[in-house]
Order: sequence, then structure tokens, then C-alpha cells
Amino acid sequence: MKLLHINHDKTRLLIFFLGFYTDENCFLEFDNQTSDILFVYDYSNTDFSELSYFDFTPYVEINLIAYSYGVFAANIAHSYLPFEINKSTAISGTIYPIDENYGIKPKVYDLMLGAFSEDVINNFKSKMELNSNGLIKEAKRSLENLYMELKNIKNYVLENEIKKTFDFDTVILTKKDRIIPYSAQNEYWINHKNKVVLDVGHFPFFEFKNFDEILEL
Repeated sequence: MKLLHINHDKTRLLIFFLGFYTDENCFLEFDNQTSDILFVYDYSNTDFSELSYFDFTPYVEINLIAYSYGVFAANIAHSYLPFEINKSTAISGTIYPIDENYGIKPKVYDLMLGAFSEDVINNFKSKMELNSNGLIKEAKRSLENLYMELKNIKNYVLENEIKKTFDFDTVILTKKDRIIPYSAQNEYWINHKNKVVLDVGHFPFFEFKNFDEILEL
């Protein structure tokens, strides 16, 4: 896990758990600087204890967004966030990263891991970018790092029982998703009270001007 703190000298903080492949470069254009941001990404290890040492005391309001595999990560990591979250939103994901019903199917995941290469990553990016507004910005992460992220997530799933430990206020489902199927998202969140369905692919952020619009849903 890695942390990156973007300081705008605000008393609001957005904790943003990113998905596989991504880093802050994919999202900075949606930062309208109304909050400081703590990006959490790179799940090549799932030790989130470093969050315990971050200084949250300057903030009077703390919000949380979790995207794709960041939903899985936030569900694990929230025990290291010993305070109340004001508003939380899950986007294009569930707490199950690899699952027959609620995530990427194990066979598909294993094929991606077994054939891992730059071509696999390029294919992954093409499946994310189903939006007429253009491509997301490139993440600056090495191929080796991305492979270790996939491998570690699989090891975590094999070695741990995944249970829901955090309740998101809002969930955003992506109907044209080619990464985590809409059917899996919908099945997992079927009974959620505040569910928003967008007719877009896995990267729905171009539907919003900034992070505040997401949190206002």
C-alpha cells in the first residue's frame, strides 16, 4: 500500500482508495481543491497500518471514495481510520475482488495473471476507457509492481475470509463495465438503499466535474 497526501490547506479531507493499475495521475483533473486528498493505492501489500500514523487531527470533515478494487481495500483498511466518516461512496466495485458472483470471476483473473504482460495491461486500460471524452491519464507504475499487486490480491483472497466491515452511504454501479461485470456489482449491492446506476464503463469519472459532485449523490 502507498499513501500520497495532496495538501490544499483545507479542513476537509477526502480519503480516496484507488483501483488496480491507477495512481493519483489518473484522477488529479477531478480535484477542485475544496479538500485535501489522501490517495491510497498499490495493493502489492495489504498492510494498511500506515494509516494509523497519518495525522488526521487538522480535519473537521473526512469523506471517503473507493473505486474498483479500492472498495475491497477500504473494507479492510477502515479499521485503521479511528474516526467517523462524514460521507462515503463506492464506485464500480464490491468488497470481493475475485468471486464467481460478486467480483471478477476466478478463471478470468487467473488468465490475466498467468499471461501478464504489457499487452495485458494495455487491454485492461482499453476496457476501462469506454467514454467519449477520451482516455484517462497514464498511471506511473511499473509492470512488475502491477503484477505483484494482482498476485498479492489473489493471495489475500485465498488466505482470508472476506466479510463486510464497512457500510458505504452511496454506491455507483457502471452498467457497461467490462472489468467488474455490472451483474456482479448489482448482485452484491442489490439491497443497498442509495444506489446510482450509470450507463457507462468501468471508469465513470468523466460523468462528473469533480469529486464533490460524486459525494453529493
